[in-house]
Formats: sequence, structure tokens, C-alpha cells
Amino acid sequence: MTESKKAWTIRVLMMLLVAYVAFLGFIWWAMRQPPEKFAGVMARMPVAAYFVLPFETMWTRARAGTLNAGDPAPDFSLVRLENKTDKIQLSSLTARQPVVLVFGSYT
Repeated sequence: MTESKKAWTIRVLMMLLVAYVAFLGFIWWAMRQPPEKFAGVMARMPVAAYFVLPFETMWTRARAGTLNAGDPAPDFSLVRLENKTDKIQLSSLTARQPVVLVFGSYT
């Protein structure tokens, strides 16, 4: 291999590495966005990206959160099941009312 071919190969590999790291950073940023924005990014994601990025590891770390056992729950609002236009805020519930949060599905 001639010296110019080696230099060209190294430049191409460095450009690919920079592009990979930039893409990795973009996906990391997207994973830390609200679900709607993240879904918009993932809807346009090429299938090949799933084979070259550590998605599971990144997702686990991006969504780990900072709550520990015993910390107060973060305040949020949800739409009521009885009336789809009415919302309820977690902080509006008193300590005398038990609150059960179910995330996911039983099907």
C-alpha cells in the first residue's frame, strides 16, 4: 500500500468515526426527549442503525432516571378515564388517598 493510499484510508476511517460518534450523540439526545419527540426520530430511523448502535444499553441509561427508594414521586398530570377532557394532578391528591400507578398492560 502506498503512503497516499494509507493516508486516504486513515482520513476516510476518521471521517466515518466522527460521523458514527455524531450519530450516536444525536440518538442519545433523542432518547432523553419526551416520548412524542423520540417517537418522531425513531419513526425515521433506518433499520440498519439498529445493528450498528448499542440501543438497549443507551435506552437503559437514558431512561434510568434519578429517583431512589423513598424519594417523593415527581408531580405530573394525567387524563381521567371517566372524562377524557378532565385532568388530575398527582399533587392534588391528599396523603389519605391511596394512589396506584399502573404502567404497562396486562394483556
